[in-house]
Amino acid sequence: MGCSSFFVPLCQEYNTCSSGGGSGGGGSGSGTYSSYAYVANATLGTLAGFPIPTATFTTLTGSSYTLGTTPSALAATPKGTFLYLATLAGPVFVYTIGANGTLTLGNNGSQVTSTLVPTWMTVDPSGNWLFLVSNSSNQLLIFQIDTSTGTLTQTGQGTIALDAGNPTQVYVTPNDQYVYIGLGLGGTDGFTFNSSNGVVSNQLHLATRGAASDNTIASDNKSAYLFVGEAGQGIRVLTIGTGGALKEIAGSPFALQLGPQSIVVDPTNTYVYVANKTADVITGYTLGTGGTLTPLSSSPFTTGFLPIAMSLDSTGKYLFVVNSGGSPDMQVFSFDATTAGKLDPVTSVATGTDPAGAVALSVVP
Repeated sequence: MGCSSFFVPLCQEYNTCSSGGGSGGGGSGSGTYSSYAYVANATLGTLAGFPIPTATFTTLTGSSYTLGTTPSALAATPKGTFLYLATLAGPVFVYTIGANGTLTLGNNGSQVTSTLVPTWMTVDPSGNWLFLVSNSSNQLLIFQIDTSTGTLTQTGQGTIALDAGNPTQVYVTPNDQYVYIGLGLGGTDGFTFNSSNGVVSNQLHLATRGAASDNTIASDNKSAYLFVGEAGQGIRVLTIGTGGALKEIAGSPFALQLGPQSIVVDPTNTYVYVANKTADVITGYTLGTGGTLTPLSSSPFTTGFLPIAMSLDSTGKYLFVVNSGGSPDMQVFSFDATTAGKLDPVTSVATGTDPAGAVALSVVP
Protein backbone atom coordinates (compact mmCIF):
# COMPACT_ATOMS: atom_id res chain seq x y z
CA MET A 1 0.00 0.00 0.00
CA GLY A 2 1.01 3.62 0.16
CA CYS A 3 1.52 4.08 -3.58
CA SER A 4 -0.63 5.90 -6.12
CA SER A 5 -0.80 2.81 -8.34
CA PHE A 6 -3.03 0.82 -5.98
CA PHE A 7 -5.15 -0.15 -9.02
CA VAL A 8 -4.40 -1.36 -12.50
CA PRO A 9 -6.95 1.05 -14.01
CA LEU A 10 -9.82 0.24 -16.34
CA CYS A 11 -8.75 3.31 -18.36
CA GLN A 12 -6.09 1.11 -19.97
CA GLU A 13 -8.92 0.02 -22.22
CA TYR A 14 -9.45 3.62 -23.32
CA ASN A 15 -5.86 4.98 -23.06
CA THR A 16 -7.12 7.77 -20.82
CA CYS A 17 -5.39 6.91 -17.53
CA SER A 18 -4.74 9.59 -14.94
CA SER A 19 -4.18 9.07 -11.24
CA GLY A 20 -6.37 10.61 -8.58
CA GLY A 21 -7.72 10.19 -5.07
CA GLY A 22 -5.91 9.71 -1.80
CA SER A 23 -3.00 7.70 -0.51
CA GLY A 24 -2.83 3.98 0.24
CA GLY A 25 -2.83 2.32 3.63
CA GLY A 26 -5.18 1.37 6.42
CA GLY A 27 -6.23 3.46 9.38
CA SER A 28 -4.83 1.09 11.97
CA GLY A 29 -1.35 1.00 10.49
CA SER A 30 -1.27 -2.75 11.15
CA GLY A 31 -0.94 -3.79 7.50
CA THR A 32 -3.46 -6.60 8.16
CA TYR A 33 -6.90 -6.25 6.61
CA SER A 34 -10.19 -8.08 7.07
CA SER A 35 -12.07 -6.70 4.06
CA TYR A 36 -11.84 -4.21 1.22
CA ALA A 37 -14.46 -1.59 0.41
CA TYR A 38 -14.77 -0.51 -3.22
CA VAL A 39 -16.85 2.48 -4.31
CA ALA A 40 -17.76 3.43 -7.88
CA ASN A 41 -18.02 7.20 -8.37
CA ALA A 42 -20.27 8.07 -11.32
CA THR A 43 -19.71 11.83 -11.36
CA LEU A 44 -15.92 11.51 -11.26
CA GLY A 45 -15.73 8.32 -13.31
CA THR A 46 -13.46 6.69 -10.72
CA LEU A 47 -13.17 3.51 -8.67
CA ALA A 48 -11.97 4.00 -5.08
CA GLY A 49 -10.72 1.27 -2.76
CA PHE A 50 -10.24 1.20 1.00
CA PRO A 51 -8.52 -1.60 2.95
CA ILE A 52 -10.42 -2.30 6.17
CA PRO A 53 -8.04 -3.12 9.05
CA THR A 54 -8.59 -6.29 11.04
CA ALA A 55 -8.00 -4.37 14.26
CA THR A 56 -10.29 -1.63 15.56
CA PHE A 57 -9.95 1.50 13.46
CA THR A 58 -11.06 5.13 13.54
CA THR A 59 -9.96 6.26 10.06
CA LEU A 60 -9.75 4.83 6.56
CA THR A 61 -7.61 5.86 3.61
CA GLY A 62 -7.42 4.46 0.12
CA SER A 63 -6.70 5.13 -3.52
CA SER A 64 -8.58 5.69 -6.76
CA TYR A 65 -8.07 5.82 -10.51
CA THR A 66 -9.86 7.55 -13.32
CA LEU A 67 -11.69 4.92 -15.35
CA GLY A 68 -12.22 6.80 -18.60
CA THR A 69 -15.90 5.91 -18.48
CA THR A 70 -18.87 6.20 -16.10
CA PRO A 71 -19.35 3.26 -13.69
CA SER A 72 -22.86 2.10 -12.86
CA ALA A 73 -22.61 -1.06 -10.72
CA LEU A 74 -20.24 -3.31 -8.75
CA ALA A 75 -20.36 -6.94 -7.65
CA ALA A 76 -17.76 -9.21 -6.07
CA THR A 77 -17.48 -12.96 -5.61
CA PRO A 78 -18.13 -14.10 -2.01
CA LYS A 79 -14.53 -15.22 -1.37
CA GLY A 80 -13.16 -11.91 -2.63
CA THR A 81 -11.49 -13.34 -5.74
CA PHE A 82 -13.05 -11.15 -8.46
CA LEU A 83 -14.64 -7.70 -8.64
CA TYR A 84 -16.96 -6.87 -11.55
CA LEU A 85 -17.49 -3.29 -12.67
CA ALA A 86 -20.33 -2.34 -15.03
CA THR A 87 -20.20 0.88 -17.00
CA LEU A 88 -23.07 3.09 -18.10
CA ALA A 89 -21.94 2.66 -21.70
CA GLY A 90 -22.58 -1.08 -21.42
CA PRO A 91 -19.27 -2.98 -21.05
CA VAL A 92 -18.64 -5.00 -17.88
CA PHE A 93 -15.04 -5.58 -16.76
CA VAL A 94 -13.48 -7.95 -14.25
CA TYR A 95 -10.66 -7.34 -11.79
CA THR A 96 -8.72 -9.94 -9.85
CA ILE A 97 -8.51 -8.98 -6.17
CA GLY A 98 -4.99 -9.58 -4.93
CA ALA A 99 -2.98 -9.13 -1.74
CA ASN A 100 -4.16 -6.22 0.43
CA GLY A 101 -7.01 -5.56 -2.01
CA THR A 102 -4.92 -4.68 -5.05
CA LEU A 103 -6.84 -4.94 -8.31
CA THR A 104 -5.57 -6.27 -11.62
CA LEU A 105 -7.67 -5.81 -14.73
CA GLY A 106 -8.56 -9.22 -16.12
CA ASN A 107 -9.42 -10.75 -19.50
CA ASN A 108 -6.48 -8.89 -21.11
CA GLY A 109 -8.26 -5.60 -20.49
CA SER A 110 -11.29 -6.55 -22.58
CA GLN A 111 -14.88 -6.53 -21.42
CA VAL A 112 -16.34 -9.82 -20.14
CA THR A 113 -19.85 -8.93 -21.34
CA SER A 114 -21.88 -5.92 -22.39
CA THR A 115 -25.50 -4.80 -22.25
CA LEU A 116 -27.32 -1.49 -22.56
CA VAL A 117 -27.28 0.64 -19.38
CA PRO A 118 -26.47 -2.05 -16.77
CA THR A 119 -27.80 -0.88 -13.42
CA TRP A 120 -27.30 -3.72 -10.92
CA MET A 121 -25.22 -6.87 -10.58
CA THR A 122 -24.90 -9.51 -7.91
CA VAL A 123 -23.07 -12.82 -7.49
CA ASP A 124 -24.84 -15.79 -5.90
CA PRO A 125 -23.52 -17.27 -2.60
CA SER A 126 -21.76 -20.13 -4.42
CA GLY A 127 -19.66 -17.62 -6.36
CA ASN A 128 -20.43 -19.40 -9.65
CA TRP A 129 -23.14 -17.18 -11.15
CA LEU A 130 -23.45 -13.47 -11.88
CA PHE A 131 -26.86 -11.82 -12.33
CA LEU A 132 -27.33 -8.54 -14.18
CA VAL A 133 -30.26 -6.24 -14.87
CA SER A 134 -30.46 -3.14 -17.02
CA ASN A 135 -32.52 0.04 -17.15
CA SER A 136 -32.96 -0.41 -20.87
CA SER A 137 -34.96 -3.66 -20.88
CA ASN A 138 -37.11 -5.89 -18.71
CA GLN A 139 -34.70 -8.80 -18.82
CA LEU A 140 -32.57 -10.80 -16.42
CA LEU A 141 -29.14 -11.94 -17.62
CA ILE A 142 -27.33 -14.84 -15.92
CA PHE A 143 -23.67 -15.71 -16.50
CA GLN A 144 -21.50 -18.58 -15.33
CA ILE A 145 -18.25 -17.38 -13.76
CA ASP A 146 -14.99 -19.05 -14.70
CA THR A 147 -13.58 -19.40 -11.19
CA SER A 148 -10.01 -19.38 -12.54
CA THR A 149 -10.15 -16.28 -14.75
CA GLY A 150 -13.36 -14.46 -13.81
CA THR A 151 -14.60 -14.46 -17.41
CA LEU A 152 -18.33 -14.86 -18.01
CA THR A 153 -20.41 -17.22 -20.17
CA GLN A 154 -24.11 -16.55 -20.53
CA THR A 155 -26.28 -19.50 -19.52
CA GLY A 156 -28.27 -21.51 -22.01
CA GLN A 157 -31.50 -19.80 -20.93
CA GLY A 158 -30.31 -16.65 -22.66
CA THR A 159 -32.16 -13.56 -21.49
CA ILE A 160 -35.07 -14.13 -19.11
CA ALA A 161 -38.06 -11.88 -19.73
CA LEU A 162 -39.35 -9.97 -16.73
CA ASP A 163 -42.71 -8.37 -16.10
CA ALA A 164 -43.21 -4.75 -17.08
CA GLY A 165 -41.29 -2.23 -15.01
CA ASN A 166 -37.92 -0.60 -14.56
CA PRO A 167 -35.40 -3.07 -13.04
CA THR A 168 -33.81 -1.57 -9.93
CA GLN A 169 -32.08 -4.47 -8.16
CA VAL A 170 -31.48 -8.22 -8.34
CA TYR A 171 -31.11 -10.23 -5.13
CA VAL A 172 -30.26 -13.88 -4.38
CA THR A 173 -31.35 -15.29 -1.01
CA PRO A 174 -28.63 -16.53 1.38
CA ASN A 175 -29.69 -20.17 0.88
CA ASP A 176 -29.00 -19.75 -2.88
CA GLN A 177 -32.47 -21.03 -3.80
CA TYR A 178 -34.39 -17.94 -4.90
CA VAL A 179 -33.80 -14.85 -7.03
CA TYR A 180 -35.89 -11.68 -6.75
CA ILE A 181 -35.81 -8.62 -9.00
CA GLY A 182 -37.18 -5.20 -8.05
CA LEU A 183 -39.03 -3.61 -10.98
CA GLY A 184 -39.75 -0.17 -9.57
CA LEU A 185 -43.36 0.75 -10.36
CA GLY A 186 -43.74 -2.75 -11.81
CA GLY A 187 -43.38 -4.50 -8.43
CA THR A 188 -41.13 -7.54 -7.91
CA ASP A 189 -40.46 -10.71 -9.89
CA GLY A 190 -39.21 -13.91 -8.29
CA PHE A 191 -37.72 -17.22 -9.45
CA THR A 192 -36.63 -20.55 -8.06
CA PHE A 193 -32.88 -20.90 -8.65
CA ASN A 194 -30.82 -24.05 -9.20
CA SER A 195 -27.26 -23.14 -8.23
CA SER A 196 -25.85 -26.34 -9.72
CA ASN A 197 -26.72 -25.35 -13.30
CA GLY A 198 -27.69 -21.66 -13.08
CA VAL A 199 -31.29 -22.23 -14.21
CA VAL A 200 -34.17 -20.09 -12.93
CA SER A 201 -37.79 -21.28 -13.07
CA ASN A 202 -41.27 -20.87 -11.55
CA GLN A 203 -41.53 -17.15 -12.27
CA LEU A 204 -43.84 -15.28 -9.90
CA HIS A 205 -44.90 -11.66 -9.65
CA LEU A 206 -45.61 -9.41 -6.67
CA ALA A 207 -47.52 -6.25 -7.52
CA THR A 208 -46.94 -3.00 -5.63
CA ARG A 209 -49.43 -1.77 -3.09
CA GLY A 210 -50.95 1.15 -4.98
CA ALA A 211 -48.78 3.89 -6.48
CA ALA A 212 -45.40 2.71 -5.21
CA SER A 213 -41.96 1.62 -6.39
CA ASP A 214 -40.05 -1.52 -5.38
CA ASN A 215 -36.53 -0.11 -5.07
CA THR A 216 -34.63 -2.55 -2.86
CA ILE A 217 -34.87 -6.18 -1.73
CA ALA A 218 -33.22 -8.27 0.99
CA SER A 219 -33.81 -11.37 3.08
CA ASP A 220 -33.07 -12.40 6.63
CA ASN A 221 -30.05 -14.66 7.13
CA LYS A 222 -32.23 -17.78 7.22
CA SER A 223 -34.02 -16.98 3.93
CA ALA A 224 -37.36 -17.13 5.74
CA TYR A 225 -38.54 -13.58 5.00
CA LEU A 226 -38.25 -11.22 2.06
CA PHE A 227 -38.04 -7.49 2.78
CA VAL A 228 -39.15 -5.20 -0.04
CA GLY A 229 -38.40 -1.49 0.27
CA GLU A 230 -41.38 0.06 -1.45
CA ALA A 231 -41.22 3.82 -1.90
CA GLY A 232 -44.62 5.28 -1.14
CA GLN A 233 -45.61 2.41 1.16
CA GLY A 234 -42.84 1.30 3.55
CA ILE A 235 -41.09 -2.01 4.18
CA ARG A 236 -43.13 -4.97 3.07
CA VAL A 237 -42.35 -8.28 4.80
CA LEU A 238 -43.32 -11.54 3.13
CA THR A 239 -42.70 -15.17 4.06
CA ILE A 240 -40.73 -17.16 1.48
CA GLY A 241 -42.50 -20.44 0.82
CA THR A 242 -42.03 -23.43 -1.46
CA GLY A 243 -40.89 -22.40 -4.92
CA GLY A 244 -40.19 -18.89 -3.64
CA ALA A 245 -43.88 -18.13 -3.17
CA LEU A 246 -44.48 -14.95 -1.19
CA LYS A 247 -47.14 -14.30 1.45
CA GLU A 248 -47.34 -10.91 3.14
CA ILE A 249 -47.38 -11.02 6.93
CA ALA A 250 -49.89 -9.23 9.16
CA GLY A 251 -48.93 -5.61 9.82
CA SER A 252 -46.99 -5.23 6.57
CA PRO A 253 -46.00 -2.75 5.19
CA PHE A 254 -44.12 -1.26 8.14
CA ALA A 255 -43.64 2.48 8.23
CA LEU A 256 -40.27 4.13 7.59
CA GLN A 257 -38.71 7.36 6.41
CA LEU A 258 -39.07 8.19 2.72
CA GLY A 259 -37.18 6.57 -0.15
CA PRO A 260 -35.95 3.07 0.84
CA GLN A 261 -32.83 2.34 -1.21
CA SER A 262 -30.86 -0.42 0.57
CA ILE A 263 -31.64 -3.05 3.24
CA VAL A 264 -29.19 -4.94 5.47
CA VAL A 265 -29.87 -7.53 8.20
CA ASP A 266 -27.30 -7.70 11.00
CA PRO A 267 -25.23 -10.89 11.53
CA THR A 268 -27.34 -11.98 14.52
CA ASN A 269 -30.52 -11.92 12.40
CA THR A 270 -32.03 -9.61 15.00
CA TYR A 271 -32.01 -6.15 13.39
CA VAL A 272 -32.98 -4.76 9.99
CA TYR A 273 -31.54 -1.50 8.69
CA VAL A 274 -32.94 0.52 5.79
CA ALA A 275 -31.12 3.36 4.02
CA ASN A 276 -33.67 6.02 3.12
CA LYS A 277 -32.41 8.05 0.16
CA THR A 278 -34.99 10.82 0.38
CA ALA A 279 -34.73 11.35 4.15
CA ASP A 280 -30.91 10.99 4.49
CA VAL A 281 -31.19 8.51 7.36
CA ILE A 282 -30.89 4.81 8.19
CA THR A 283 -34.00 3.44 9.88
CA GLY A 284 -33.46 0.51 12.25
CA TYR A 285 -35.90 -2.20 13.34
CA THR A 286 -35.95 -5.23 15.59
CA LEU A 287 -36.86 -8.36 13.65
CA GLY A 288 -39.43 -10.20 15.72
CA THR A 289 -41.27 -13.50 15.67
CA GLY A 290 -43.12 -14.02 12.42
CA GLY A 291 -41.09 -11.33 10.65
CA THR A 292 -42.61 -8.32 12.39
CA LEU A 293 -40.55 -5.12 12.41
CA THR A 294 -40.46 -2.84 15.46
CA PRO A 295 -38.67 0.53 15.10
CA LEU A 296 -35.61 0.94 17.34
CA SER A 297 -35.94 3.69 19.91
CA SER A 298 -32.48 4.96 18.93
CA SER A 299 -33.42 5.14 15.24
CA PRO A 300 -33.15 6.87 12.78
CA PHE A 301 -29.41 7.34 12.26
CA THR A 302 -28.18 10.31 10.25
CA THR A 303 -26.31 9.78 6.99
CA GLY A 304 -24.89 12.05 4.33
CA PHE A 305 -26.98 13.17 1.37
CA LEU A 306 -28.84 10.51 -0.62
CA PRO A 307 -27.67 7.19 0.91
CA ILE A 308 -27.94 4.53 -1.80
CA ALA A 309 -26.08 1.39 -0.73
CA MET A 310 -25.06 -0.43 2.47
CA SER A 311 -22.93 -3.47 3.26
CA LEU A 312 -21.38 -5.28 6.21
CA ASP A 313 -17.66 -6.04 6.39
CA SER A 314 -16.46 -9.64 6.64
CA THR A 315 -16.26 -9.53 10.44
CA GLY A 316 -19.85 -8.34 10.78
CA LYS A 317 -18.69 -5.59 13.11
CA TYR A 318 -19.08 -2.64 10.75
CA LEU A 319 -21.85 -1.31 8.53
CA PHE A 320 -20.82 0.74 5.50
CA VAL A 321 -23.06 3.22 3.67
CA VAL A 322 -22.30 5.32 0.59
CA ASN A 323 -24.10 8.58 -0.14
CA SER A 324 -24.51 9.65 -3.76
CA GLY A 325 -24.94 13.27 -2.66
CA GLY A 326 -21.80 13.25 -0.49
CA SER A 327 -21.21 15.04 2.82
CA PRO A 328 -19.68 12.50 3.40
CA ASP A 329 -19.35 10.06 0.50
CA MET A 330 -18.91 6.99 2.73
CA GLN A 331 -19.67 6.35 6.40
CA VAL A 332 -18.81 3.48 8.71
CA PHE A 333 -20.96 2.51 11.70
CA SER A 334 -20.44 -0.06 14.44
CA PHE A 335 -23.05 -1.79 16.59
CA ASP A 336 -23.40 -0.27 20.06
CA ALA A 337 -22.23 -2.51 22.89
CA THR A 338 -24.97 -1.47 25.36
CA THR A 339 -27.99 -0.14 23.44
CA ALA A 340 -29.54 -2.94 21.39
CA GLY A 341 -29.43 -2.28 17.65
CA LYS A 342 -28.03 1.22 17.91
CA LEU A 343 -25.52 2.30 15.25
CA ASP A 344 -22.47 4.30 16.40
CA PRO A 345 -20.50 6.44 13.91
CA VAL A 346 -16.93 5.17 13.49
CA THR A 347 -15.53 7.25 10.66
CA SER A 348 -16.39 8.92 7.36
CA VAL A 349 -14.32 9.38 4.24
CA ALA A 350 -14.35 11.07 0.85
CA THR A 351 -14.26 8.62 -2.04
CA GLY A 352 -12.85 11.30 -4.34
CA THR A 353 -12.95 15.04 -4.93
CA ASP A 354 -16.55 16.07 -4.34
CA PRO A 355 -18.95 15.86 -5.95
CA ALA A 356 -17.90 12.25 -6.38
CA GLY A 357 -21.38 10.85 -7.09
CA ALA A 358 -20.94 7.47 -5.41
CA VAL A 359 -23.21 5.05 -7.25
CA ALA A 360 -22.23 1.57 -6.02
CA LEU A 361 -20.56 -0.16 -3.06
CA SER A 362 -18.96 -3.59 -2.75
CA VAL A 363 -17.33 -4.80 0.47
CA VAL A 364 -15.31 -8.02 0.10
CA PRO A 365 -14.67 -10.76 0.98
